[in-house]
Amino acid sequence: MTRHTKLALAFLAILALSATSCAKLQARDNLNKGVRAFRDAHYENAVNYFKQAVELDPDLTTAEIYLANAYMQQFIPDGRGEDNQKYAQMAIQTFEDVLKKDPNNVNAIGGLASINQNMHELQKAHDYYMKYAQLDSMNAVPFYAIGSLDWIIVYDKNNPQSKEEQIKVIDEGLANLDKALALNPEYDDAMTYKNLLYRQKAERVDDEADKKNFLAQADEWFNKSLETRKKNAEKKKGAAVGSDAGK
Repeated sequence: MTRHTKLALAFLAILALSATSCAKLQARDNLNKGVRAFRDAHYENAVNYFKQAVELDPDLTTAEIYLANAYMQQFIPDGRGEDNQKYAQMAIQTFEDVLKKDPNNVNAIGGLASINQNMHELQKAHDYYMKYAQLDSMNAVPFYAIGSLDWIIVYDKNNPQSKEEQIKVIDEGLANLDKALALNPEYDDAMTYKNLLYRQKAERVDDEADKKNFLAQADEWFNKSLETRKKNAEKKKGAAVGSDAGK
């Protein structure tokens, strides 16, 4: 290889690197524009920006996650029409594309759990939430999500499960809500669902003493949720006042 050829190849390599860097910068710019549109609820514009970002930089996972969420925001649960279902399917496909490259991406797994729940695919949602909780075990949210979803499952009057199977679902929900509260003792929504699950359990036991005990626990968690929600609201109000004062 002549010295001239070596120089030409080196120059072409520099050009390729420069083009790649330029594409990545353009991708970041589109990502930022998309985020702004997303925050302003201009989801169609956001989709266009995120799609361009992914085309320019296929490794920009953040843009792909935002793209899936922008599709999901346009999906209306229980809505009708082909477009509505199209948004759901595009969101699912985009989340799944992320998982092909990164099987443990908790944002994609959480997104699939959420949209499957909104589509009433409760078992799929449950499985994704379980995986989410395994991968992000220091996050209270997926444990809360399992507990609240278990309540939806047993509350369904068309639930074909036996009484014993439903009690197992209730116990699973209570156990996961306990994990959520261990991570976040002021999680008032988790307290609310402990109340609701105990009431469902009371309906499914035959022993009157057990029924009375579960209803008493339900009342206790109901009162705790009200007290904690009030405290949390006061904290948020205080934080907002402090923030305004600092301006």
